[in-house]
Amino acid sequence: MAGIGFELKKILREQTLTSVIKTFGYSAALSSGPWVISMIIILGIGLTNIYLSTLEDHDNILLQASVSYVSALALSSIITGFIQLPFTRFVADRLYEKRSYLILPNFFGTLMVTVVVSFMIVLPLSLWLFDTQSHLFILLYIALFIVLSCVWIANILAASLKLYRYILLFYLIGYGTVYLTALVMKDYGVIGLLFSFLLGNSLLFILLFFGIIYHYPSNNPHNRRFIRFDIYQERYGKFYWKLGWSGMGYNLAIWIDKVIFWYSPIVGYAVIDHLHASMVYDFPIFLAYLSIIPGMAVFFYRLEADFATVCEKFYNALTHHGTLEQILYYKNRMIQAVQRSIKEVLFVQGMFNILLFLSAETIFELLQIPKLYMPLFYINVIGVQLQLGFMSILAYLYYIDRQKEALFYTILFVLLNALLTWVSVQLGPYFYGYGFSVTLLILFVSSIYTLNKILQEIDYQTFMLQ
Repeated sequence: MAGIGFELKKILREQTLTSVIKTFGYSAALSSGPWVISMIIILGIGLTNIYLSTLEDHDNILLQASVSYVSALALSSIITGFIQLPFTRFVADRLYEKRSYLILPNFFGTLMVTVVVSFMIVLPLSLWLFDTQSHLFILLYIALFIVLSCVWIANILAASLKLYRYILLFYLIGYGTVYLTALVMKDYGVIGLLFSFLLGNSLLFILLFFGIIYHYPSNNPHNRRFIRFDIYQERYGKFYWKLGWSGMGYNLAIWIDKVIFWYSPIVGYAVIDHLHASMVYDFPIFLAYLSIIPGMAVFFYRLEADFATVCEKFYNALTHHGTLEQILYYKNRMIQAVQRSIKEVLFVQGMFNILLFLSAETIFELLQIPKLYMPLFYINVIGVQLQLGFMSILAYLYYIDRQKEALFYTILFVLLNALLTWVSVQLGPYFYGYGFSVTLLILFVSSIYTLNKILQEIDYQTFMLQ
């Protein structure tokens, strides 16, 4: 599914400063997706509140709405994580078979399953979380949860399309609507803010939905069904359970340290009924996540434009009787693409982090965040950079179909992040954030070793272990 990579390469071939900015701008937006862009919008609403709002209790209202939104974002990403990677693999297989007419009906089927499962989970959960809130609040939360779940599914398919300019426009319209509606409805408190999140994400989903329909028409004589569930049938291969558990595990792992801080009696507190937050941990970690946008842009471009291309050529040489010289040539190019990608990601992100450290005091003053949080912010920035590197390794493992190794590392991510984060909380404020960062350091170093070993032996394993 490297079509977007070819398009980005075309822009970069213009060899102008504008083409470079456009290429990595598109890469940044497509790789960041709803998660990072949502945090930017919430930060923008907060800044507007700081400098323009006259409501005394608006800070608490924004906090309640933001925590509610983030909880829906987190839970929906974990739940849909189980289907995101298997669905992506299903789509890739059908494209390889030149049966793209099956993609749209299965997209509809996957959305139907997502809506049903999301509703079954969020209904009892919301009734427990918000036992003192109005029925309207609970209804908005349930609707927002379901819409976000659908956005995750639509986003993974839309990000692979060549319609990248339109997708970027869809993000702008959707999250621009969130921001403007939040300003208009600020007098309605938490309800107004939740409605703005729901309206903007619903608009984003509708736009992505129609963009996918436009790209994948289903008017094919081989397909007479509007909705299909082939992804769950053995006719097209067994369901990719390892990918499903890997996707859910990874999303659980990136949230589990936040949950431990939220519900720790030492640093967490109730924000709205049973929904908790941690002022000590939340601001530094979410600001740190915003800092990885440059590294994400480089990684997305290198993955889609370089590695995906040479990986396809390598497997074409294997399956179409290429010579040993061709196979070894593309194998070495795959290794070089991985090395170049990791070096560039770490370099670009490292340089950006240095600038961030030098300007941290100014940023904290601008956001009116106590400078007491700065040491935690520094260690979280390092941890997030390591997470970006680890995520890169996982992506390469998925590309070369090493599902077992990817599942192993995602399970290890969950267990280590939970354990070391809990230990850091018990050790005291000086150690906050070290659990997350040490976990990613261990995973990044060990996964690099694993990937290197696999790539060095990939030709041997292909021919001798079958």
